[in-house]
Amino acid sequence: MLTLSLALALAAAPHDTARAPAPPAVQEGPAITVHHQQALPVVALRLSILADDPPGYAGAGHLFQHLLLPSLEEQAGRVGGHVSVLRGSDAIVYQVVGPATELGYLAGILRSALRAPTPAGAEMLSALSALAEERNAERETAPQYVRAVLRARLFPAEIPAAGTEDGAARLAVAPLDRLWSGMYRPERVQVVAVGDVQLEAVRRAFRGLPGTPSADAPEAVADTVPALEADTPQATRGWIGSAWSAAEVEPAAVSVTARLLRNYLRRRMTRSTVEVEHWWTHQGQALALVVATPDSLVPAARRTVDGALTTLTGAVTDAGVRDAAASVRRDMLFYARAPDRMAELLGEFADRDTGPDAAQRYFAALEAVTADDVRGVLDRLQVGEPAKVYVPPQRIPAAQRR
Repeated sequence: MLTLSLALALAAAPHDTARAPAPPAVQEGPAITVHHQQALPVVALRLSILADDPPGYAGAGHLFQHLLLPSLEEQAGRVGGHVSVLRGSDAIVYQVVGPATELGYLAGILRSALRAPTPAGAEMLSALSALAEERNAERETAPQYVRAVLRARLFPAEIPAAGTEDGAARLAVAPLDRLWSGMYRPERVQVVAVGDVQLEAVRRAFRGLPGTPSADAPEAVADTVPALEADTPQATRGWIGSAWSAAEVEPAAVSVTARLLRNYLRRRMTRSTVEVEHWWTHQGQALALVVATPDSLVPAARRTVDGALTTLTGAVTDAGVRDAAASVRRDMLFYARAPDRMAELLGEFADRDTGPDAAQRYFAALEAVTADDVRGVLDRLQVGEPAKVYVPPQRIPAAQRR
């Protein structure tokens, strides 16, 4: 029953999923999407704030999350719930899962995240330390490093969620109420609820959000992002990354193309690890290819990656496209099998500001993708030069291998 319910929701069944547009600005209410599931007596509430960090204060949104999370978790634990946070490319996200009968209480937990925190000194130091660890993590392992470099080249305006070292120095001394003023507006809030709850009850629970902060936003400062190339990580295999801009291309067709390319290269590169990903945020879209390969196969793997789009163009078939589209749809349903995952999926589409029922329309569009659509995507991707990155395998001296 749960799988059927998910399928109906993603196929845009009107009785399952309801969405209320944001009320006029004077009411300061959020945009709300509710997917009613009676199968489980729980609710997953996802609250996102569509906000960029104030210029020069990269990492501010994620800093607030680190400061607030311990308190949010303690509150949710009182009713057997749990909280998760995410600083994505599109929004600051808080999500709580708990008993549906505690809807009002759980909504109150999320509402408490809509004010600037007032941490003690030790809490601030701990949060800043956590951000520093996350920044360093992008440089420590090859797969994270490859993706970070590709994203930085394709989306130069997208600062990492953990910020920068220069930004962290400013965050350490900036008044938190002024940082919050540079990020929060009630009309930027999106709410997604999945579970045994109704739209009107969710609207009541989130009525009257905190208003626009009165403090002045901090003075804008230019962000400086260090070049990741200076911190190439060590690796025991060769890591090859390529990414192509997919601006102004139908997203469903890009997803199917990514799945086709992954399947095609995995059949050809059986001794390598191949991942092909569709990146899609408000910054734009891209198709990214990340390959890890043994030292002896690096030259051949680099040639294969360089010619991947051209060779796939000649291998596209109607049957292959149908299978790839069905595979993406199955993965989407499987991922959204639980209320928290469904809330996450619906929320990601809402955060991109792609309109009501965006997830359902995308799910339906996948089935309509044709071989000509995929060839069109491949042609569009090859218009410009791809972003590339290569991490050579670490060569261990013979004396150290003994």
